[in-house]
Order: sequence, then C-alpha cells, then structure tokens
Amino acid sequence: MAAKIAHKPPAKLFGGDALGAYAMAAVESVAGMLQSGSISVLWSLAELQDAFAVTGDVAEIGVHHGRLFIMLCLALNPGERAHAVDIFGDPPGSNQADRDQFLANLARFHIAPEHFDLAVQDSRTLIQGQWPERAAGNIRLVSVDGDHRRDAVLRDLALAASSLNEGGVIIADDLFNPWYPTVTEAVYEFFWRQPGDMEPLAFIAANGPVETGAAKLLMARSPFAARYKAGLKLLNQDDLKHCDAFAGFADVPHFYFAAQPSKRTLDGAMRAILRDIT
Repeated sequence: MAAKIAHKPPAKLFGGDALGAYAMAAVESVAGMLQSGSISVLWSLAELQDAFAVTGDVAEIGVHHGRLFIMLCLALNPGERAHAVDIFGDPPGSNQADRDQFLANLARFHIAPEHFDLAVQDSRTLIQGQWPERAAGNIRLVSVDGDHRRDAVLRDLALAASSLNEGGVIIADDLFNPWYPTVTEAVYEFFWRQPGDMEPLAFIAANGPVETGAAKLLMARSPFAARYKAGLKLLNQDDLKHCDAFAGFADVPHFYFAAQPSKRTLDGAMRAILRDIT
C-alpha cells in the first residue's frame, strides 16, 4: 500500500521553526550526550512522521538535563504531550540539582508544565501497556536511555515497545558503546525475543568522542519500517554509508559522518520524490 504524504508540514505546538533552530544551534546550550549526527537524522525522522501523518505523544526514559527531550518536545503538534522518566539519583529524587537543571532547561525553551509529565521514579516500577498513563499505546517517538545494565535495557525496550502506536519509533541509545557492552547484548536479545513486530530501522553512528555520545539504533513497527527507511535515505543521503543486515533483518541503513552532517530539506520537491518512492 502506498504511503500518503502530506503536502505541507502541520502547524507545530512551538512553531514551525523551533525544532530547526534548536537542532542547528541552541542544542549546544544544553549539557548532554547527543551528537550532531544523531540530531540530523532525528530531525529528519520528526519531519517524516509529519509527512506520514503519524501523530501521538513523545517520551524518554532517562532524560538527564533534557538535551534530547527538548528536541522531542519541539517536535510536538498541538494536543500532543511529552512524558519524561528519570530516577534523578539513588534513592529516586535524591539528585535535586539535576532535576532542577532539567526543569530550568525546559522553561528556557518555553516548554511549560502543561506540555509534559515528569515521573521521578525507577522505570522498573512502570507497567507495560500502562505507561505513559495518559497515552498508553499512543506514543510516536520514545527514547530509551536509562539504566544500561542488560536486564534493565531489555525491560525498558519492552516498556517502550508496548507504548508505541502503529507508526511509533524507538530511539535506543549507546549501541556498540565500549563503555556499555551490555546495551548491545540487550538489543540483540530484544530482537530474538520479539515475534517480528519490531524491526531495526537505521543505525546512527557516533561522530565524536564517547564522552559526547555514542551510536543509536532506531526501531519501528514492521508496517512503517520501509517508509521510514526510504525517507531517511532520501533526506540524509549524503551521510548514508551503506545498508546491511542486522539481527536477522535485511537492508538496515547505516548513517556515518566523515564531516559535518548534511540533511536535505523536506520541501515540496522532496515530498514529491518521497511520495513516489513510498
């Protein structure tokens, strides 16, 4: 079935230019481990969700100071909401400084309390299919960047998958990071355990030192995976290294950045091409 492509982007909750302005410059004012290569591809992913009319809330497990969470918020459409979960210390909530900095960063970008929920708790206390409470099963973008131990990553990936709507995408952080080999181990096991509903969508290679971030893996439900792959290959074609198999799935694009990331604009001409190839 051919994908329907919107002829123009929808009105955004924080304005049509907010996401681009953040991705191009303001993101550097927020501490965190999100590199420019990931920013470029995730920006394209948000645009593709608009083009494919994929709506729903956004979420992140493990927000730190909000570097990626703010980007997710700035991609919101009117009526959508963002959901954050972070332990902020052990016991939960004991690191008041990080929590205060997270909230201050959101306020600086005019992301008000009515736009998001913050759960200061261990993700182990959340129940699959019941999180987020206000949007269970209707999440379109969710980042998993919490506890990096194998069992914890498996649990958080399953929690994220249970929260997604049909066009939803998981952003899994720190794949192939030598500091956290348990993350890669958990991702492989996640796909082995899956009945085939979720599949790898794209790799985003690190383009800086480990201290500033690591590779990410995007995952999507099977009916939408081919559309997203086609769109990302189109918009990020200058940084497309190759496509290869991973975890039993064929044709997974690898985006690699030998220089500054280069992202194509999803304008009218690109929308027409996207409509043809999907």
